[in-house]
Amino acid sequence: MKPTHTLALPTLLLAVSLVGCSEDTPAVCGSVDDLKSSVDDVRNVKLTSSTGISDLQSALKAVESDLATVKADAKSEFDSQLDAVDTSYAALKTSVGDATAGASASTLTAAASAVTTFAGDVQTLISDIQSTC
Repeated sequence: MKPTHTLALPTLLLAVSLVGCSEDTPAVCGSVDDLKSSVDDVRNVKLTSSTGISDLQSALKAVESDLATVKADAKSEFDSQLDAVDTSYAALKTSVGDATAGASASTLTAAASAVTTFAGDVQTLISDIQSTC
């Protein structure tokens, strides 16, 4: 019986220490990881495919949800970065709307450019948040 107790105590101490570590991590650290994943999905949309615009619209819904969670978790600590993301996200939605209304080389190019700008602004936000995690 003694060997079982000998192993149980270190295992219990390890579990308690791991739980303690996770409590110190701000919620924004997890939510920014979700945002990064959804932005990666946006980046991977092939706008020139037959379903490109609808794929982009679906991916943007996930981004919008994840961005709202990051905003709630980040509070006011990252306001300037969040403002830049909001601005580029609004421009992206406008360009996607234009491409939906009339897909052409120019509207698809504008949408692709807006994706690049938005992704860059989100990457700045993500980097800044992750530096505090």
